[in-house]
Amino acid sequence: MFNKILVFFIFCSFFAKAQLQFKDQDTDLGTIAETYEIKGDVLVTNNTEKKVFLMRADADKGVKVFTTKKTLLPGDTCLIIISFLPESAGKFKKKINLICSDNTKPYELTVSGNLGKLKTDDKLACFYFGNRKSSSIKTVTEPIVVKENNTKKDNTNKIPDNSSAPKIDTVWEKPPVILKEESSTELSVLGYKPNNILFLVDVSSSMKDSLKLPLMKTALHTLIDAVREVDVITFVTYADSVKIIKEAVKGSDKKQLHAAVNALKAKGLTKGNKAILFSQQLAQKHFIAEGNNQIIMATDGKFRFYSEDQKIWAEKQMDKKIVLSTVAFGNERDAMKNLKEIADIGEGSFIHIKKRHGSEGKLLDEVKARSKR
Repeated sequence: MFNKILVFFIFCSFFAKAQLQFKDQDTDLGTIAETYEIKGDVLVTNNTEKKVFLMRADADKGVKVFTTKKTLLPGDTCLIIISFLPESAGKFKKKINLICSDNTKPYELTVSGNLGKLKTDDKLACFYFGNRKSSSIKTVTEPIVVKENNTKKDNTNKIPDNSSAPKIDTVWEKPPVILKEESSTELSVLGYKPNNILFLVDVSSSMKDSLKLPLMKTALHTLIDAVREVDVITFVTYADSVKIIKEAVKGSDKKQLHAAVNALKAKGLTKGNKAILFSQQLAQKHFIAEGNNQIIMATDGKFRFYSEDQKIWAEKQMDKKIVLSTVAFGNERDAMKNLKEIADIGEGSFIHIKKRHGSEGKLLDEVKARSKR
């Protein structure tokens, strides 16, 4: 009898692990002052050892469900986007049953909150899960089939053969085009992949120049304003030693990120080559499959990345490739040449910041270029 119970628990434990993992199946948007359209998103990760198909979403009437991808390979991450037009102000709660190939039962998702006032002008900016300034003109990705509750549901929950793509015998809805401009200071969830960004900041005494450190801080603040809940930010500084200032902070925690930038002070000697190799391992620790995994090194370039260092960098890339971009301050010819070479080795970009005006958005432009879907 004991053996049968043990086998049963082992069996259940195996299948409990072999399922998709959701960051939060019950999304509470809190109090929304005023909006026309409500959107929320759920981060999903495939922690199984097999390919998983997102088959269908059965949702409440009027709810549309989209996904950034329908097929998740082992280790893949995607976003489930939930959208609806509220009919009136007040409390709301929408339910979605997400049917996937890894589970015989649908995953239950909810989006709830309280709407203070309903906007009547659909040209105004809509509320979105996260801190946003406007919506994106980029429409979206592939929709999951949405069936309303007043229609007959398929309760068979058939699991497809993982050796081939599933056959879906339902009619797919065409996603609506959202005619709103994309802000140049915004990273839309659907337009850009999740970012794992490590800022490697030179705080050596050579960065004490009256322009270098202030210019770097301004560019960092601009990027922090744009990052999202799905983005992960790490700050590492180097001078006499390499220090982790903040590790894997969510993009939504802007107060903590801005405070980290404000606290940066220049001192000590430059040990850039050691800092790069250290940061590579730290960035790989928080690697996002199919996301933008990038080190942005801000420095005046007064160090050397030797051939032995380059060899170690290449050997450690493996299946968790990190892009290394350099942001250069100053005008010293040899230093600029050095930083261009480092960016080439890291398959990243060389960004030269010379003056305050026009340079505020350069880091954001770099991240948008690397993470664009």
